[in-house]
Amino acid sequence: MNTLDALLSGIVSDPLEETRWLVLADWLEEYDDPRRSELLRLHRRLLNTCCEPDAHPERAAWQARVVALLGAGVVPCVPQHTLTLPGGMPLVGAFVPPGSFLMGGTVEDDEQPVHKVTLTRGWFMGAHPVTQAQWLAVMGTEPSRFKGPNRPVEKVSWEECQEFCAKLTEGQQGTATVRLPTEAEWEWACRAGTTTEYHFGDMLNTDLANYDGKYTWNGSPKGKNRKKTTDVGSFPANPWGLRDLHGNVREWCADWYTPYTDDEQTDPYANDKQSNEYRVLRGGSWNSYPRYCRAAYRDWYAPANRFNFIGFRFCFRLD
Repeated sequence: MNTLDALLSGIVSDPLEETRWLVLADWLEEYDDPRRSELLRLHRRLLNTCCEPDAHPERAAWQARVVALLGAGVVPCVPQHTLTLPGGMPLVGAFVPPGSFLMGGTVEDDEQPVHKVTLTRGWFMGAHPVTQAQWLAVMGTEPSRFKGPNRPVEKVSWEECQEFCAKLTEGQQGTATVRLPTEAEWEWACRAGTTTEYHFGDMLNTDLANYDGKYTWNGSPKGKNRKKTTDVGSFPANPWGLRDLHGNVREWCADWYTPYTDDEQTDPYANDKQSNEYRVLRGGSWNSYPRYCRAAYRDWYAPANRFNFIGFRFCFRLD
């Protein structure tokens, strides 16, 4: 194991130890790309202040610099783990550490009230939505309308995504349990320490995501309406190396849809159906208006529904 791999492995084992992240930043500055070091340091500042954003007006400048570095092609340095699918196809997960954040927004009624959430364990999140080639390798079917091996799989139900996760878990032979992310995990992973409407700021444009650019919101300019999905990873990543969080396909989450409360929560997971018939989806899609691509926006459908704007991404912990 080389030095970088050892540093990343140490972070996975103890992600709440801030010194480990700072040692990694020092190593990147001396032996790799100083811009990756700068990106990591700024990201840690965002994460450590995201529950009290009003007390830290300098956050806007930090986030602007993070967005500029990512837009310039700087690759975030985060732990990754690759699962192997049938036929040897890789499935890459990026490590999302535990932490606390303000969940929800102020635009739609169902995303209120904003409330503090703490996630106590880290996990690996799919770097992008599951592709059609990956789905075919595991499930042996090709359900999508917009064909292309590197495009996200769509027209898959919540139940079928659960079957995908179960089959993939079985193939890992006890080393990892694959599942859908909870709604809280999805939003924390998407925001990556930001408190803006999108992980790159408060305005969206079609160079940053695949959505219906005929429509505008909050000052966002008009742009392209591609009318279909695009290859995953075609747009800039967030600081954890996650892509396609604000467009391309909506993504199934594990939870039943339930209203928010203003209580602080730890590891929330709405697994009690109660009287609700719907599962939560997050993220925008190729046919979404920009208002509906925000980090806080919630959508919900019956778990049997299949549409050409709905896909998913997996997550897992190493057992």
